[in-house]
Amino acid sequence: MVKNRFSINATILVLSLGLMFFTANLITAKANNEEKIISYPGHVIPYDDLRELEKDSPIIVQASFTGERETVYPNITEGKLFRSDSLVEIHNVFKGDLENQDKIIVYEPAIIDEDNNYVTIDGYKLMDENGTYTLLLKPVKNKEGYAISGMYQGKYNNNIQKNGKNVTRSLDYEALSEVDYFGENIDHFKRLKEKVVEKYEVLSD
Repeated sequence: MVKNRFSINATILVLSLGLMFFTANLITAKANNEEKIISYPGHVIPYDDLRELEKDSPIIVQASFTGERETVYPNITEGKLFRSDSLVEIHNVFKGDLENQDKIIVYEPAIIDEDNNYVTIDGYKLMDENGTYTLLLKPVKNKEGYAISGMYQGKYNNNIQKNGKNVTRSLDYEALSEVDYFGENIDHFKRLKEKVVEKYEVLSD
């Protein structure tokens, strides 16, 4: 059984946010005349440390985004949240039964919608094709893909701030390429990333 890192009340809140797109605390930034970044609070329970995060992650790999992604829009009738189904290629396996060059789907809690708005939960940033990522994942029951452990806590871009420091909060659309995470829990993210970078050295194939 997959461990649930959301409280019951927070889960209900996230469902209502994802399905209705209304909240008093959402963050909206105007990127230019046409684009917006909309970040909904996810109320994710933070992992105390890397050891706890690893324990809750059956799969730990380094991978790159292939550029293939399916956008899943929210559906009130079916009870679906928005997400992106992103295809990644595995380069190194630290934990789990995957192999190098395997391609898997990773469910990301963010989308770029029909109006080119960047819609995300708790400042999660979608993977791009530049560089590699250290991913801490868990399988999803009755699904073929994998969820990122702890929302933003299980995905780290190895090419941004390689020492894990100076991760800053940004809501500038064009500056997203230089940011690994832009939610409210910057200090917590930085602490985890420093440990991840230290332990999971970027290896070549």
